[in-house]
Amino acid sequence: MPSPKAVLCAALAAGALVGPTSAEARFGKHSSSQSNNQGKDRGSRPSRDERPRTHQATPVGREASNNDGDAPRRRRRALVRRPLTELIVAGAIIAAPRPRALAPLTRVRERHEPVPLMVRLGVEGGLLGDGGAMGLFMAVEGRRLGVDTRITGISLPADDGSDAVDRITLLSTHLTAALWAGPRGRVRVEAGVATAHAPDIIFVGPSFGASAEACIGRSPVDLEARLHATPYPHRQVDVQAGLAAHLGTLNVRGGWRGLYLNDGGHVDGIEHAEGFGGPYLGLGLAF
Repeated sequence: MPSPKAVLCAALAAGALVGPTSAEARFGKHSSSQSNNQGKDRGSRPSRDERPRTHQATPVGREASNNDGDAPRRRRRALVRRPLTELIVAGAIIAAPRPRALAPLTRVRERHEPVPLMVRLGVEGGLLGDGGAMGLFMAVEGRRLGVDTRITGISLPADDGSDAVDRITLLSTHLTAALWAGPRGRVRVEAGVATAHAPDIIFVGPSFGASAEACIGRSPVDLEARLHATPYPHRQVDVQAGLAAHLGTLNVRGGWRGLYLNDGGHVDGIEHAEGFGGPYLGLGLAF
């Protein structure tokens, strides 16, 4: 598209010439017979050789002559007979700015492509059995290594038939290492520490896990899966699988979560175990 300067020159030239699961007892709590109501989580510039030359038109009808006095008059007649379109095009070419070199194209980074540093944080809420859960998470991850911290608060109806609520808080901090990281996904192994704050006891133990993310085709949707397990002193297995839609910096995720807890009889010599499952929904940010 011609520049305004080129159009102006052409217009001036033209104007000049043509015009204008359920459980038996509560995890980490004394049996109901012992305790009740305990309540405690980012052209090349046309070279001068290639530039369309303003053609030095040979004057129309010019004849060789040794009479120099008649040359100016013949040249004027030749110029008058020069086509009007040639003058307009020549003016536009002369006035046109020199083309700028195109800036190099910047490659768009894929979602899971290893980067120097990425921060992710979010909130999740869902149902677990007859109760509910609310959680927060934050992860800082580099090209291969990272840190993942999660806290989940669970509210459950008391197992003694009363109207009380039992609360359990789960907290974990893991170091993560990516076994595979590419533009279309990432697979990690994790290890760290997990704690479980139950009504009558607090557990602290080692925790291990794995997580994975994979793009679904060319869509902005990822398939996500996570597994965390604590073998001792209590037993805890936390499984989560779902989908995440990436809307720029904002992420929306949802899926199913399963949780198994077993206190190993550390409270009163009676093993209390229970399992839960239910859907979850969350929002997150990624920088």
